[in-house]
Amino acid sequence: MPAARKPSTRRRRPVQARAQETVAAILEAAARLYERGSTTTNRIAQLAGVSIGSLYEYFPNKDAIIHALLDKHMRAATEQLLAELAALDPETTPLELGIRRLVDLMLDLHADRPGLHRLFVARVMGLPAVRQRLNGIELELRREVTAWLRSHPEVSVTDAALAARVVVQSTDALVHRYVEDDEGVSPEDFAAALTGLWMAYLSDA
Repeated sequence: MPAARKPSTRRRRPVQARAQETVAAILEAAARLYERGSTTTNRIAQLAGVSIGSLYEYFPNKDAIIHALLDKHMRAATEQLLAELAALDPETTPLELGIRRLVDLMLDLHADRPGLHRLFVARVMGLPAVRQRLNGIELELRREVTAWLRSHPEVSVTDAALAARVVVQSTDALVHRYVEDDEGVSPEDFAAALTGLWMAYLSDA
């Protein structure tokens, strides 16, 4: 499948509530259709309940829609991961429980609409601008994980920053591979194995 072109600038920004609702409907329709396979702007507009002209007011082509979907996913995923991490007080949350909750959330985020995730990987993940954005998100998450590891009494690794890099990058890679092909392994068993891996690495237990 050819790589997606860099999307053109939107013709119109959704400032008013009605415009924001229109954009949200377009993106939701596109996500549902792309989850099933390829689609067209006409089909997206039809499912969203808007005219094709209204769609083109905000998105000049399908690539722009895909980029907007990825941006929406990245923002939501980052907010959820950071919120979950903030809720896991290192002084009162057992390390194994904290790791398992983060692993479960990663699986949930990637398992939601796997067809759409495969589209992202095939069409836009390799683009330089997207890689730069993903790297920035990863660094933000790694900073928070580093602080959490440094504060947790059960963590025995001496270099928390390196440990955060290993944990974040490896978890992301392993979860992506699992979503692509679970090989018959249940999410519960996979999460338990991944949690055990990080427990062995991060603590003396």
